[in-house]
Amino acid sequence: MEHDWTFDDPEDEATAIFSTRALGMSIPPSRPTVHLLVHMDGAQAGKPVRLSGKTAFTLGRRGDCDLVLRYDGVSRNHARLLPLTDGFALEDLGSSNGTHVGGSCIDGRRSLNDGDIIRIGPHVRLKYSITDNSEAELLEQMWEASVRDSLTGAFNREYLTERLKMEIAFAQRHSTDTALVMFDLDHFKQVNDTYGHQAGDAVLIEVCRAVMCNLRTEDVLSRYGGEEFAISARGISTASAAQLAERLRAATARTVRFERHQTAITTSFGCASVNELGPNANPEGLIATADRRLYLAKANGRNRVESTG
Repeated sequence: MEHDWTFDDPEDEATAIFSTRALGMSIPPSRPTVHLLVHMDGAQAGKPVRLSGKTAFTLGRRGDCDLVLRYDGVSRNHARLLPLTDGFALEDLGSSNGTHVGGSCIDGRRSLNDGDIIRIGPHVRLKYSITDNSEAELLEQMWEASVRDSLTGAFNREYLTERLKMEIAFAQRHSTDTALVMFDLDHFKQVNDTYGHQAGDAVLIEVCRAVMCNLRTEDVLSRYGGEEFAISARGISTASAAQLAERLRAATARTVRFERHQTAITTSFGCASVNELGPNANPEGLIATADRRLYLAKANGRNRVESTG
C-alpha cells in the first residue's frame, strides 16, 4: 500500500510518525537527490551524465570541459552549470551560437527546473532531470544496454555509425583526420563448427579484451557484425591507423583455451581515414573503404594489415 508522507502541519506529521511506530510500520527513508543531464540527440542519445553538487560543471568543445560536446556550432567554452542550494543555474559563456532553455536564449544565468530542455548551439539538446540514485542507475543501465554488444562489451553497429558522423564533422571542421580500422577473425567459422558456439563466444571475448587493452580512451571499439569489428580512432591518418592495426594484430595472435580445447587465433585488418575520402567523406564511404581493404588482407593470406588498394 502506498502512503503520501507529505504534511503541511508539523503536528500532523508528528502524529503520523507516532501512529506508524505504534502500528509497527516504518517510515520510508528519504532518498538522496541526483541531478542529471540526459543527452537527447546523436550517438549519445539517452545517456545520463551526473552533475557534481559542489563545483561548476562546464560544457563545450574543449577536451578539458566536464561535458565535451564535439559538434558543429558548439563553442570551445560554451556554457556552465553553477550549483545552487537545491539545484543548478545555467550560464552562457559568451558562446557564438547561444545557449537556450525551453526555446529561449538565455542572457546571463538562469535557474533550471526539472525537465527543462537545454540547447547548446544549433544541434545539441540536453534534458535537465532531478531524480534519485536508483532511477539514475536504471537510466545508466538502459543506455549501456542500448549501445553495447552484450557478449563482448564493444559498442554496437548503430552507435558506430552515429559516432563516425560526429568524428568526421569534427575532423573536417578542424582540418585534422579520423581513421577507421576494421578487423575480422580468420577462419572463425571453423572454431564454431569444430568446438561449438560457446567456444566461439570465448574467442570473441578474449580478442576484444586484448584489443581494448591497446586502445586510447577516445578510441571506440564496435562490433560491426558476427566476428567483424571496427575501431574509430580520432586524430590519426591511415598510415598511423596501419601502425595501430599492426600492434593489434600482434596482440590478438594468441591461443585461446576453452574447457578441454584450445585454438590458435589470428586477425586481418583494413584501414582508411577521412582525408583519403576528401570533403565529401561520410560514414558509409569510410566503412566501405576500410572493409574493402580488410577483405584484401584476407585475399592476400590473412593475418595481415592492408591500408591501400
